[in-house]
Amino acid sequence: MARVALPSIGFLLLAFLAVFKLEAEGAKSSFFRRWKREWVIPPQKLEENVDHTWKTYIAKIRSDKEVVPEWKGVLRYSLRGKGATEEPVNLFIVDPTNGFVRITGTLDREKVPMFNLFGVARYANGEYAENNIELRIKVVDQNDCKPIFGPTATTNIDELSPKDTFIMNVTARDDDEPGNLNSKIAYIIIDQKPGGEQMFYIKKDGGLYVRSPQLNREVQDTYTLTILGRDLYGAPNGNTGTGNVVININDVNDNVPRLELEHYEGSIDENAERVEVMRFKAFDDDIENTDNWLAEFDIISGNELGCFEIETDPVTNEGVLILVKPVDYENVETLDLEVALSNKAPFHPSVAAGSATGVEGPRFNPKVKAVPISEDSNLVKLKDVIVRYPALDGDTGKDAKNVRYVKGYDPDNWLVIDEETAEVRLNRLPDRESKHLVNGTYIAKILCISQDAPYTTATGTIALQVEDHNDHCPELTATSQTLCTDDKVAYVTAFDADDYPHGAPFQFNLIPEETKGDWVVERLNDTSAILRTHDSLWPGPYEVTMEVSDQQGNACPDRQVMTVEVCTCDENQNCGQRGKSGTGAGFGGPGIGLLILGLLMLLLIPLLLMFCNCGGAGIGGIPAGFADMAVDTKEHLISYHTEGKGEDKDVPVLSAPVEMGGGYIRAVEAGQYATAGAMGAAGGAAFVNSFSTMGAGGG
Repeated sequence: MARVALPSIGFLLLAFLAVFKLEAEGAKSSFFRRWKREWVIPPQKLEENVDHTWKTYIAKIRSDKEVVPEWKGVLRYSLRGKGATEEPVNLFIVDPTNGFVRITGTLDREKVPMFNLFGVARYANGEYAENNIELRIKVVDQNDCKPIFGPTATTNIDELSPKDTFIMNVTARDDDEPGNLNSKIAYIIIDQKPGGEQMFYIKKDGGLYVRSPQLNREVQDTYTLTILGRDLYGAPNGNTGTGNVVININDVNDNVPRLELEHYEGSIDENAERVEVMRFKAFDDDIENTDNWLAEFDIISGNELGCFEIETDPVTNEGVLILVKPVDYENVETLDLEVALSNKAPFHPSVAAGSATGVEGPRFNPKVKAVPISEDSNLVKLKDVIVRYPALDGDTGKDAKNVRYVKGYDPDNWLVIDEETAEVRLNRLPDRESKHLVNGTYIAKILCISQDAPYTTATGTIALQVEDHNDHCPELTATSQTLCTDDKVAYVTAFDADDYPHGAPFQFNLIPEETKGDWVVERLNDTSAILRTHDSLWPGPYEVTMEVSDQQGNACPDRQVMTVEVCTCDENQNCGQRGKSGTGAGFGGPGIGLLILGLLMLLLIPLLLMFCNCGGAGIGGIPAGFADMAVDTKEHLISYHTEGKGEDKDVPVLSAPVEMGGGYIRAVEAGQYATAGAMGAAGGAAFVNSFSTMGAGGG
């Protein structure tokens, strides 16, 4: 049996060795076989806003099949995808011969955070060498975006909300990479309007909460917060942005209604019924015409007979006491009713219900505090206490305890009040000319708010009686006017905002060296004067410079200048437009034509004279000339057709007639005397005239 088993074992051992040798050869063959490696490129990372164009390459693609048969051609590389063949086109390019990938511009992660490109390896004959390779380029974020807030957020919170009450989450947007510190924003409150005590706080992650439990709608019903967001989770070098949040304070029934008076008295007629006895006016500081404001009245004692009822007038918030049953005067002479007062809405948990006969809260005495004050800055200093106006405890009559003071009404923000001591200071200098004064008095209201339940509010009034100071100068109400050339008078009026004795009457004084024309000033009344000129004024502007002073001699540092525009006026005393021509004679077209015609006629006269037949006037009758007269009339007419004498070389001594007497005329001609009788006088005269005429003509 043992002999049989031994050969079997040997056979099995040989078979095992043969199989082991085959496996070993197979493994050796597999170890030396060259496997084609994967054509995979790890993702590349490039930072945005950085110039990478100077780099030789940012990535490299390369195929194992670069050595190919010649008939396939040279292997060429190219890129496809967004940033290569899609917008932005050619941002990434590849060298077709060596596969070096380069970038041609800068990157913006907020536009494209990741580029997924594909490398292509193709032979010259168009055949693909391998499958396309994926080339991923991630854009590394920079902190180049700042937090951006949306439109102003509006929210609501109840007044008297406890501290740490959540209001809302404030959020801003940062376009940097999500989940990165560059986009992680921390929030802080940088401003609260109105100022004073900070009523809210915000956590770093944007949660907005109540800081003070003293939110009081009756004091302030709206708050505006300015929130600053800083990325890098609040690091000092982070980018910042701001936004606003408006918080409206909701009303709660935290004010106990109160009656106008503490005691009321009335009378009723015996046996009367269903009549109105009296009205109780209720006041409540909560929002009007709401359940928090509407009063409810309840008779708690004195109405055991059920004779009265109280109804509420919802319009006036008055309690109306009505007699519903007759009262027997013999049995009841006087009724004392005790009335409790509440609201239609339940009171806030912090308020204990009060009644008309409840514990008195603080009150101001007097209700109106008059404070005289000057507007002179030399007498009044800002931040000095001008008055202390504390409220009094209704039970003890001493200064109220555990209360705080706030302004309820201050139209021009003149005052500042210490919320603990009730000391009032000036926030700005008084101005008697302010529009907020009535009869020289500035009204402000102070609220005293109790800090203990039941919470009550008292109102006091401060009346600042502002004394006038000469802080204004008189000025002309108008600086220009028109004046007709025939007029000699203009009027000027001045105004000074100060009251007596720092205002009118005014004194008007001319400044001659700065005035055009000869003007004098005359008083008209306390605020006006007359400007009068003694010269004849030509049309045009005249500047009259003057100094106007008030009753105290205070004048403006700048001269007052009145510009008087002198012009020619029509019959209605309306000033005509300067430079406009009136109606008058004009040299029109017909006149020009007549002028030219006259010039032509003057040129025509010499031409006509050239054709004139001189000396033939007496030849041959009318056609040829004039005919001689039959009677000799030469002694009566002047003859013009006689020839002139020849030119004398010797100048004759001529003499005019020098004597006339005895009917004779003696004349001297060339040194000879001629005497004629009376009958020949006319002929002699004619001769002289003829000679003179001839001589004139011959000469």
